[in-house]
Amino acid sequence: MAPSSSTSNDDGRPYDESAHDAVDPPPRPSLDETVREEASQEAPPPSLDVAKTIVNRGVDSNATITFMSVVTIYALYGDDVRILAFDPGADRTFLALSSLAFAFFLVEICLLCWCRDRYLQRPDVDALRELLTAERWRGRTSAPSWLKRLAKAAQAGSFYFWLDLISTLSMAIEMPWLFASDDGDALFAGKASVAGAKAANKLKVIRMVRLVRLAKLYKYFSAKQGAKPAGTAVAKNHPGGGLNLAPPESHVGAEMSDRTTKKVIVGILIMLLGIPLLQADEVDYLNEYSMKTAFEHRVAIADFGGVEQFEFSEALLIDRTDCIDITYSGFNDGLPHDAIVPSDRSTIADLRVEELDVFTIGDAGFVRSMTVVFDASERTREEALLGILLTSFVIVLLGMGMVSFTKDVRNLVIVPIEHMIQLVREISENPLGNDLSLKVDDKRKDDGMETTLLIRTISKIAGLMRVGFGEAGADIIGKNLNIRVGTDTMNLLGNGRKIHSIFGFCDVRQFTDTTECLQEEVMLFVNRIAHILHSIVVQCDGAANKNIGDAFLLTWKVNTDKLATGTCEDHNYSGDKALYSFVKTMIEMSRNEDFLCNFSPRALSELYERMPGYKCRIGCGLHFGWAIEGAIGSSKKIDASYISPHVNMSETLEGATKEYGTSILMSEPFYRLLSPEAVAGCRKVDAVKRRENDPVTGLYTYDVDLSVGFSRANEEKEKSRRSQLPHHRKTTFSLVSTDGPRPSKFVVDSSVRSGNNSGGTNAEGLGDLPAIRISNDFPNVWMSDRDVVRARSHFGGRQRELWTLGMAAFEAGKWDVARAHFDEVLKESEGKDGPSRYLLGRMNEHNYQAPASWRGYWEP
Repeated sequence: MAPSSSTSNDDGRPYDESAHDAVDPPPRPSLDETVREEASQEAPPPSLDVAKTIVNRGVDSNATITFMSVVTIYALYGDDVRILAFDPGADRTFLALSSLAFAFFLVEICLLCWCRDRYLQRPDVDALRELLTAERWRGRTSAPSWLKRLAKAAQAGSFYFWLDLISTLSMAIEMPWLFASDDGDALFAGKASVAGAKAANKLKVIRMVRLVRLAKLYKYFSAKQGAKPAGTAVAKNHPGGGLNLAPPESHVGAEMSDRTTKKVIVGILIMLLGIPLLQADEVDYLNEYSMKTAFEHRVAIADFGGVEQFEFSEALLIDRTDCIDITYSGFNDGLPHDAIVPSDRSTIADLRVEELDVFTIGDAGFVRSMTVVFDASERTREEALLGILLTSFVIVLLGMGMVSFTKDVRNLVIVPIEHMIQLVREISENPLGNDLSLKVDDKRKDDGMETTLLIRTISKIAGLMRVGFGEAGADIIGKNLNIRVGTDTMNLLGNGRKIHSIFGFCDVRQFTDTTECLQEEVMLFVNRIAHILHSIVVQCDGAANKNIGDAFLLTWKVNTDKLATGTCEDHNYSGDKALYSFVKTMIEMSRNEDFLCNFSPRALSELYERMPGYKCRIGCGLHFGWAIEGAIGSSKKIDASYISPHVNMSETLEGATKEYGTSILMSEPFYRLLSPEAVAGCRKVDAVKRRENDPVTGLYTYDVDLSVGFSRANEEKEKSRRSQLPHHRKTTFSLVSTDGPRPSKFVVDSSVRSGNNSGGTNAEGLGDLPAIRISNDFPNVWMSDRDVVRARSHFGGRQRELWTLGMAAFEAGKWDVARAHFDEVLKESEGKDGPSRYLLGRMNEHNYQAPASWRGYWEP
């Protein structure tokens, strides 16, 4: 905090006296002859610069600072001391002192405006003229940015200029000669209402604005003590292995300190001015009630008589209150217009204006009125004492706040930022090559501090880039960070690469309703599904490409060199692996239903109330085709993905699973990649031609029945003979091992079902993650995996034979024959076969008669 003399430079920062040690002005930059001549003509004479330098240093001198500090202390305490400790006769002396303080503050502001250009900071007229043109308005990027530039150009006065000006003008309320009145009657008229008296008391709050001048005293001494030698050396590392504890002061540190000081000042000002204005006023109901009673009884004398009642009420008013004068006006009842008050009370002449409370009441139109003057000297002295205590408290609060905030900001923000700058310079040389966390001295145990967290965060960022882009991607990122040509030299975008791949698209059923029930827990739900799906896909040589909320895109790249003439083994059974991944995912999701739906009681209640018997299910679409692989996006955001109509085809197939009533739909190009062992479980459900020029595509499905029971409860019953560890119940489920068709046993703690996440592998609150391992013994896995065999066992040889006959008749246009076979299949499946219901419905739309243009497939 500082007195009235400014200790900041032109823009409000601490003033550096070394900048003005020289008498001569600093040399001007070199110009050509014409510009130099013009500049020399417009430049102020050297003597004026010298005068400004002398005045500037004089304002910042210790003598001026001390003197203005005393004046500021008087401005804060003088008025309250006058009322509390002195008689009204000393008011003229205090008025003279206040006028001198007011003059000193004005002179200081004028001198600073003259000797410091940016203290007053006049508006930029040229910039305003440019901004206020139609061309600039039409060419604006946005209205807020244009208004921001306009406000900056129109800014008048720095922060400390307005601080000094407001605190100086707050003294005007104590200058009667600024608001001269003719006599005491004028003063009486100005305060002759309750609202006017209360409003006058509220004006005292404005005096607290002067407290902000003390903030400049703290800023002055901070600038003196915080100055560092210009040549302070900073070692790269601390002797103990950590960072140097005293890095050079940065520009951001100085700016941060200055802004913190300003915000503390503004915050305390808002508190001081806002809280008193929001407080309720104290009302002396006894004075108002006694006064009103006496007035009403005086009015009633003319109509009903009753002088005794009036005299009693008037005596009560005089006896119970501190009134010193009562005046009646407009009454013609023969009674005196002035009441007699005790002679031992003060008179109006003995008291200050601040010590008088004047109340006036009257009838309609104020034909008859009553004015009472109350002695408020005791209350005024009490308010003065409280004002002195409040001012002292706020001074302490302001001082402690300034010291505390700036100290904390320096220790917790500025010094760590300076450490960060030093680290960034080292990291920019090789961002991914070093383990940056080793540079922090572990002995300091500064975990949680900004420097330590930043170093560890940078290490995590490097790891995240490796996970997100892979090692090749991390190398690309490293090369781009090391390029020093230009300011925006990253080149992550370019031509793509054509590949052939199997695209698998799967979508979670009833996801919208599930999201509304689970709310924030839906993230756990999706990530648990992704854990099961991605675990199986990766083991089947696939890759997860996109996670789109309720949907997942997965790929299996296929070597097309021997695709036309080769066998499934030539492309590493990619089709079998893709189909098996989805079949196995459905089975494992059914088995781990308790893991997927391990939610809070509230979420479970809403979920099962909306969807009784809810089971987590997915629909899948599989298609094979070409795509362009590459980085999609811009320099702001990129994704490694695929662009192709074949990618969209997999999504279309997944959407069609709901119509056909199946879990999986496959296109004919994908179907051709399957081994005979996988084909044995598939069946053709339709044939379509999407567009006029597109080839006819057959649609196939793999029959999966999850109702046969894969839950752990069913397996526990089937395998109850397995030994149990005492006091620790476990369940097992069968998974095919990696070394042959013999199933392995994987043990999962029952805490998964109970909701206890303390055991097992826990990944950020997902719970105990089930470890899923599958066999890569393709194509034998279709017969060796008992789960897959059970899942397709519901559609046996009889149904498959009927379906084959029905599909052949359907494609041949013999819909009456196809209807009979499909009805039989539907009957055999107890009405559960989705493809039968779908095709019967489509044929019913044509009265079971094939259209004349029917060629065995649906046309657009």
